Amino acid sequence: MIFTYTDAQVGQVITWQDVLQDLPLAFESLRTGDAAIQVRQRIDCGSYKLSGMGAVWESRKVAAYKTYTSVQGQFNFLLNLFDLATGEHHVMPAGEITRARTAAMTTWVARETVNPGAKKLALFGLGIQGRTHLEALQAALNFQEIAVVDTADVASSCALLAAQLGVEVYQTSPQVAVTGADLVVTITRSKEPVFDGAWLKGGACVCAVGTSLPNGSEIDATTRLRSNRVIVEWKPQSLVEAGEIVQGLADQSLDMERIADLAQMLASRTPWRSAAKDVMLFKAVGVGLSDLVAARLAVQRLHHPQKNSTTSAAVD
Repeated sequence: MIFTYTDAQVGQVITWQDVLQDLPLAFESLRTGDAAIQVRQRIDCGSYKLSGMGAVWESRKVAAYKTYTSVQGQFNFLLNLFDLATGEHHVMPAGEITRARTAAMTTWVARETVNPGAKKLALFGLGIQGRTHLEALQAALNFQEIAVVDTADVASSCALLAAQLGVEVYQTSPQVAVTGADLVVTITRSKEPVFDGAWLKGGACVCAVGTSLPNGSEIDATTRLRSNRVIVEWKPQSLVEAGEIVQGLADQSLDMERIADLAQMLASRTPWRSAAKDVMLFKAVGVGLSDLVAARLAVQRLHHPQKNSTTSAAVD
């Protein structure tokens, strides 16, 4: 049986906070073999692109596959969630899924890597994802100052966010934003570095989220060279499609010894940051397991709202 949902319905029942609760559980399952991820597949035909990515979570009896098109830089997402216990199919647009799971992933890693007492966030890109990241990271880490960099004039949006969140939010230049920042987050469409890594202070954490193509990088070689530890979601995918990683290994500003994925970080059972002065780099490309986590939560609440999400069945 097939059940369908709208993006608006999904957006009403899940938030980045919800996804954040289950992400570590899912990646622990990936570490132990209870979950598996399919590497993203891409088809290019002229100006059109079609991509697909999936995952299975055995103990939850659920699988998911997200497909999406890219036309002139605009994405259109569709996700299929398969209940492996009942045979039910749940189909939904995945714009809200992608927005929630991406912010949740960045927030999870930032909580583990940003130094205690962090005061300043530098955010590059104030689109839909940028706004969600700003709100999520402020809720999680309580910055005193948020510096925003955008190619458009977003000063009025910054003023509204400042009033909403009760914190200083302002638009400025890349150098002013990065200087003194404890956390730098890039969520742009740029294929070129958006700041100079020499501006980073010791102990800064950088989260690069904006591109998942091997020929693009928001982060420069200086940032890579200065990074004591580089974290990715899942090596089989990140090592081939994350431009920051692919280019870093090619120009030797990165080496494999510094790169670890989330399963390795969970396996170490030690703090993700070794020293307060270390520069940390997280490169996200998005993986199917994160989509599965968000979609499963959405179906729990839309299809089985009366049931508790902690049980082991697929969506109940």
